[in-house]
Amino acid sequence: MSTSRSLFFWGSVLVLLGLCFALKAAGVIQNVWEYFWPLFLLLAGGWLVTVALLPARATVEGEERVVLNLQGARQANLTVEYGAGQMHISGGAPADALLTANGSSLHVSSRLEGERLTAKVECAPTFVPFLGPESGVWRFRLNNEVPLHLTVESGASQLTLDLSELQVTYLKLEAGASHVTLTAPARVANALLEIEAGAASLNVQIPQGVAARVRLDQAIASFTIDQQRFPLLHPNLYQSVDYDHAPYRVELNIEAGVSAVNVA
Repeated sequence: MSTSRSLFFWGSVLVLLGLCFALKAAGVIQNVWEYFWPLFLLLAGGWLVTVALLPARATVEGEERVVLNLQGARQANLTVEYGAGQMHISGGAPADALLTANGSSLHVSSRLEGERLTAKVECAPTFVPFLGPESGVWRFRLNNEVPLHLTVESGASQLTLDLSELQVTYLKLEAGASHVTLTAPARVANALLEIEAGAASLNVQIPQGVAARVRLDQAIASFTIDQQRFPLLHPNLYQSVDYDHAPYRVELNIEAGVSAVNVA
């Protein structure tokens, strides 16, 4: 998180604490801590929600970068976990790297088994001062050419997943109270995307030239789909006319609670 945002957060905490002491001195309240902690939780919760909904900003110039070497692997499994905040995942990593990421508050583990690299990245929340990246947004760039199984687990977040340049053959996305923008792979013969979302806003883009089969959970509160591209085949099942013969295709399974889902 940037210095200015950190100062704003902790400055607000000090103002809140000072206000509680002032009210005690005036005889309005008797116990400072009895009132401070509930108000602090409200402030922290409001901060979390506000930061999650703010537009993503560019990476800060000079911000430290983490690089996970591909180690000669020809395929990979990657799991990304983070509790809350903002994250952007796209292609563009160097040819010898599985991923690059901004910031240093990451726990990265990996193991190479034959030609497959299995890696896990745990991220600090971007709303906690001094823990997340200086830009306030986690930005991951993944290798464009390596076939990849990708798992993303997030809580309250604003998440952008641009898989259009990537060779993601399988995606497992678990999201809580989130705003998710997902672009499907554009040049994968068969990609399976499985999404489980809670109180979420989900916008899925299928690139032109890619056929799709879309299965929906009946619990979805609000749903829109481009039926000119993906006509209704069966109840809760939509499919491109040329799906069985298309060179690039995506199978999309969505399970969602109180959510708004758009597929185009």
